[in-house]
Amino acid sequence: MTLTVKYLKHLQLEGKAENTIDTYKYHLIEFLVWISEQNLTIFDVKPAHLPEFKEHLLKSGKSERTVNCIISCVRGYYDYLISNGLLDTNPVSNLLRIRVPAYRQYRLTDEELEHFYRFIDQLQPNVRAAFYLLIGSGARVSEITNLTKDDFFFKDDRLFVNIEDAKYDSDRLIPILHANAVEVLKNYLASLDVSSLPAFRVSKRTIQRHAANFAFETGISFSCHVLRHTYATLLLEKGVPIEKIQYLLGHRSVNITRHYTQSAFLNVNDLEPTIL
Repeated sequence: MTLTVKYLKHLQLEGKAENTIDTYKYHLIEFLVWISEQNLTIFDVKPAHLPEFKEHLLKSGKSERTVNCIISCVRGYYDYLISNGLLDTNPVSNLLRIRVPAYRQYRLTDEELEHFYRFIDQLQPNVRAAFYLLIGSGARVSEITNLTKDDFFFKDDRLFVNIEDAKYDSDRLIPILHANAVEVLKNYLASLDVSSLPAFRVSKRTIQRHAANFAFETGISFSCHVLRHTYATLLLEKGVPIEKIQYLLGHRSVNITRHYTQSAFLNVNDLEPTIL
């Protein structure tokens, strides 16, 4: 087993998402190909080599943000080698990140949401219900594809979904806070006969394909992740404390939640934190 494969296995054991590991793999392969072209091994790389690698990435058309991500991945790889006693120093540790303008996360406007609802209302019932769950719960796509009918239940006339085996051990019980989503899910779940099978019978890739189709048809900048940002931002605008939104989204840090809610029409820093 190569060191790179061992490192990717290590990331998996750390609980990194499959998509994140795929990204690390892609970035590391790019680095390994480059050092091979320089007739270097991973043990030959010195700090003086890294500015040239960074320049190579920029000349190949990579954005400054992507270059920063690649450098971060390579730095983490060398940290892993050091922790396993294979190297003494990290050649990437002092390589400066490229300064890029602050990026404000985007949420759907009310008009764009209306376009979104019209689009998903034309989809097959299972896909339609899955999208309503995404906007009504803020859950990740990877968290909903294997949900069963038994993961949903009513309590005090409110619909809840139980998210288990989530990223970063962020298992949580989420109330569906979108009235239309509650109605759509209630009717859809009632139509299911077997409670032990995946409720939506749809893959992550299929959901993402429909999301891409929506973006193409409407010209709206959209992905499934935008629904999480939209969900979080709408809650914040309604006065829900940032700490509660952190729980609902399954974030490890409230700072990540603040990043998600940058497009809110109010100052996040003015909110008083409230623990659930």
